[in-house]
Amino acid sequence: MSRIGMQYYIDKLPDGYALYEVDQPGGPQVYKRLFGHPSGRYYDSAVRFQVHFLWLMSGMQGLCECVHCGNPKPLTPRPRQMPLLSRALQSSAIQTAGSTRSSSADGRTAGGASGRPQRQIRSAGTAYAQDVEGTEDVYKELLKRLEAAQGSRKGIEDDIRELNSIDWRAEHFWDGFGADLIQRVLNTIELQHSFIPRVGELVLWCPHFLDGHYLMLDAKRGEYKFYSFEQRCFHGFPAWRAGVVAAVPTVTASDGPIDFPDIQTLPKKRNALNTSGFRIETFPDPNNAVDKRASKQYRYVPLRNIRPLTQWKALLNGLPQSKWHPSIYHALTCMTSISLVEKFWFNGVWPNASIRCKGIYIGAELITVGDTVRIAPETGSSAKRRNCTDVLVVESIRLNLHDIEPEHISPESPLLSSSSSITLMGTAYTLDIRRHYQMQGKYPDTSHTVLPSPIPPGEVKTVFRPVGSGDYGPWYHMHDPAKRFEVSYDQVLGRMYEAAAVEIWAGRLQHKYSGTGEGRVKPTLSYDLNAIEEARRFATRTDLRLEEAKDGEVRWLWADTRAEALDIATINGFEVGRYHDIRDKETLEAWRTQLRILNGHPITNDYFKFTSSLNLPVLQGGARVGRKPGSKVINGRVFAPGDPEYDEVVAAAPEVQVQSTPKHKTSQLAGAALVGTDDDDDDDDDDEGDDVFEDANEVVASVEEQGAYHNPVPQQSTQPRPKQPRTKQQIMSSAVAYISDDEEEWYTKPLPIRGGTEESEGGDYDPFRGE
Repeated sequence: MSRIGMQYYIDKLPDGYALYEVDQPGGPQVYKRLFGHPSGRYYDSAVRFQVHFLWLMSGMQGLCECVHCGNPKPLTPRPRQMPLLSRALQSSAIQTAGSTRSSSADGRTAGGASGRPQRQIRSAGTAYAQDVEGTEDVYKELLKRLEAAQGSRKGIEDDIRELNSIDWRAEHFWDGFGADLIQRVLNTIELQHSFIPRVGELVLWCPHFLDGHYLMLDAKRGEYKFYSFEQRCFHGFPAWRAGVVAAVPTVTASDGPIDFPDIQTLPKKRNALNTSGFRIETFPDPNNAVDKRASKQYRYVPLRNIRPLTQWKALLNGLPQSKWHPSIYHALTCMTSISLVEKFWFNGVWPNASIRCKGIYIGAELITVGDTVRIAPETGSSAKRRNCTDVLVVESIRLNLHDIEPEHISPESPLLSSSSSITLMGTAYTLDIRRHYQMQGKYPDTSHTVLPSPIPPGEVKTVFRPVGSGDYGPWYHMHDPAKRFEVSYDQVLGRMYEAAAVEIWAGRLQHKYSGTGEGRVKPTLSYDLNAIEEARRFATRTDLRLEEAKDGEVRWLWADTRAEALDIATINGFEVGRYHDIRDKETLEAWRTQLRILNGHPITNDYFKFTSSLNLPVLQGGARVGRKPGSKVINGRVFAPGDPEYDEVVAAAPEVQVQSTPKHKTSQLAGAALVGTDDDDDDDDDDEGDDVFEDANEVVASVEEQGAYHNPVPQQSTQPRPKQPRTKQQIMSSAVAYISDDEEEWYTKPLPIRGGTEESEGGDYDPFRGE
């Protein structure tokens, strides 16, 4: 039949066999699955199915040596009925045996089911893992996908979208709902100067700034004080305190962007400070979880009242520590806190992965992608004075997950990996020619070495975002421009500010220089190096949330959010973090239910179930509505069982006979429509054979209702005689014809107001009387 050298292809699969394609989680390739084997397993390639196919074409002669037929295993019959106790014990034994998950796919047959037992049974649409608040943990889901694609060379890459998180949905636009609040803030930061404070940063600020004064450096004493040009003298220190930037100006379109004059002066603004200024809130103690009242001491101030917290050592020089505001110590306590902002991208190849972010809070400052940050000098430097000369233009901020184990993927595991790190990657530059990547390890000798040329000034303007970066000096490449430089978060000192802003802060623009530039000193990147390093050591010693460290060691606090890192209760008047009382179990579940509705997922009918207000307790107090059973109303006063006078008053009260309600032949509403308006009580004109209608108004109230609205009936009073039923003829004969003189009176007369409100008459309207 077959010929050597002839190529054959399958035109049609045997009956009962079908081929399906499944998209691969980590790439554009697809998986092929061929079903139809009697064992229920599938073939994952044409080569493996070829053996079984040829066996079928041979008339199933002999034994099939395919992967599914070659080593057949006897099937153990499953009992149809099992006692509940034995079933529970067997399920418990299976879960105990499967507590440790296998780290590889060894021992599986191709297309066979996983040998690992199922850890938990989840209904459709249920999250694989949840955090402490019950919100879906998307990072566990991504790690699960990464494990499934561990055989792929590319791994997986995907956007991070927390569609089932109410916080994420409130900050992002998705499926027609929400707004990209974080992205708007990041876009605003990208278009403004680096020295402008950002939301969530820690700063030094003075609530009151002397009118007609400027904050200047007293060169003789090295102290920053208020200076008056009119009086030509200094007038003391500002009342510095530390605070959190809760809000930034929102009317830059009408007032113009914040620029260099705002650092030292007070330019004219069209709008008030509550929209053109910064809202700064005094920073509370992060070690005190009870007293957060300092956040209520806030003020809207212009930029001239604010300085970076990293300048605390220079600004407070000459001021005794006994006069320092307590908030300054509180802010220095958080100088070793970090938190990531806007995690948006996940990529990895098993067993490592990384999460990219758009920003990170390091100590007092916010670093975003595109910023230029200063790199701390090496600690083992042999120089007598350590100077900062290196910077990094941030291109990506990453949370790296190293050595991910199978147990980390479990929903019960609080960890994502064996170890993790935060790094900033980008292009590095230096002011020191000796640190040029072609000069490292060499001494710059002009007679024997060809010195590298610095970056052209035109390129400096495009590479660095801060204006005037060329004023710091000539810049050189620290590495090959085709590669990227990566540093750890603890090597970052802070943002590189504009050179003019540093000169204003340092007081170097207080003096006039000659046009030739003689006598002018270039700004330095190390102006606050000692203050930052000392503040980090202080935070390691004073922050009670950190473990005790050795002498000289610096420890860092990793927090999920900025509110957690600062341990603040409110910001801009809103409760945040763990101090937000509304984030209880019931509210979070209600939010998740609403998100499921927005996402198009089915929910139970109990969410729309009507709850009668009569069954609800009064003001959630659990008290019963109404009187206690057995209460009596005597002379307008209610006596409940258990009162001291209850037995005596009830015994002395006259006995009231309750009138029985006569039976109705028709409904009360129908009777009310046929009842006459007059009070005729003729009992002698009863005719037999006529239709008998009962007066629907004769409904006798209960004993409690009579006691509540009427005085007790005296003993000598006679019981009123009930009215007799009236015939239709009697009712019609009592009707009085009314002829109006004005034919339009019915048209001009206002309609009667009904409803019994407090603002209108007719509150005693009774439909049974027709009035």
